[in-house]
Amino acid sequence: MTSMMYNDKARFASLERTPSGRPTPKLRRRVPQRTVCLLALPGADDVVVILKTGSTELRDKLPVHLNTTLRCYPHYLIFSDYEETYKSEHIYDALEFVNSSIRHTHPDFELWRRLQKGGRAALKPHELSGPISRPQKDAMGKPSNPGWKLDKWKFLPMVNRTLHEYPDKKWYIFVETDTYVMWQTLLNYLHALNAEKPYYIGGQIWIADVQFAHGGTGFAVSHPAMKNVVDMYQAEQTAWEKFTNDHWAGDCVLGKAFKDSGTNLTEAWPIWQGDDAGKMEFSRKDGPGEGYRLWCMPSVSYHHLGPTVVEELWRFEQDWMSRPAKMPPKTLRHKDVFDGYVLPRISKARLDWYNHADEDRGPVPSLEVCADICEADAACLQYALSTDFRCLSSSKPNLGEYSRGMESGWMVNRIEKWADKMEPCPKGANWIT
Repeated sequence: MTSMMYNDKARFASLERTPSGRPTPKLRRRVPQRTVCLLALPGADDVVVILKTGSTELRDKLPVHLNTTLRCYPHYLIFSDYEETYKSEHIYDALEFVNSSIRHTHPDFELWRRLQKGGRAALKPHELSGPISRPQKDAMGKPSNPGWKLDKWKFLPMVNRTLHEYPDKKWYIFVETDTYVMWQTLLNYLHALNAEKPYYIGGQIWIADVQFAHGGTGFAVSHPAMKNVVDMYQAEQTAWEKFTNDHWAGDCVLGKAFKDSGTNLTEAWPIWQGDDAGKMEFSRKDGPGEGYRLWCMPSVSYHHLGPTVVEELWRFEQDWMSRPAKMPPKTLRHKDVFDGYVLPRISKARLDWYNHADEDRGPVPSLEVCADICEADAACLQYALSTDFRCLSSSKPNLGEYSRGMESGWMVNRIEKWADKMEPCPKGANWIT
């Protein structure tokens, strides 16, 4: 059986041969509109950003990127589990060239088959993700979610198709709809690396004996690493589809493929973050070495973000990039995100909000009484009222996230003093290379 199943030739402008001898389609790709970001950034033309989504979340989570992040990227691709044109954007079906037998018979592809017949109108209401993005509670993912079942099959085919569409870029950046990438900081990071070397860079995580870059955190791949893994995949597609079938996490499958093709992961936490900007331990000191405290490290990405936060971070970054040249360096650190993004948003108490305070101080009738309890404790920096009227407090400052029925408040003067007392950061960006 051939490795790549290209059967709808009328849709393609031409057919070429890959180094492995397999036919590869060349789709007429829509050229994105020119960036309308505040600044045209050096190095941006060497990069393509790949945004992975799915039919169950596209309506809720893609529009904000069309209006914000994707306006900044000169080159990008959007992959889903159903090919369509959405708000004038071409959405690629990442699963299009998975083995035909798998697509048409495998239980994981039940949703895919429905989509081919009825489009996103075939989705059931309970299958839609909604705009909220939170960490999954099940260590094995979301096995009952049909979109999640398909997701693991996207990674390697998506990498394969990306290299075909953009065969000559220096860097390939993979993100998801609940990821935000600090664009200028990322470009500064890539400038510090040698793009002629095989790089696979991201926030490290393990499943069993496989180390890989967490997909939602985002990850970067250099051209040599892309070529190596695609050549291997095209030569061994059947074997990799079997491995994918037997596994549950597509980003782990991809990590093994990179390793097997000769590229080990460059562990880049805490530059690449798996957490929301509203849920960070800014004082953590367990980075990879001296001077690598989270507070002082560059900030490239945040994860588990809803559309509102994506837009807020985009506007924050646009403002940061527009500062005069005499202002501080253009590389954002986590401390800068705290100072410029978090602090302005905690100046007063918020309804329907949870700041992740977690020390139970007992029952109280109101948030004001909880604030008094926090005021009496010199170590308390923030407080919250739970839906069952428990007072919660914390000695670690956090912005938090929307949570219906909860209330949150902060001891702003104490938090400002807490930040002022942080050890000074060393000069330089502390890139992990």
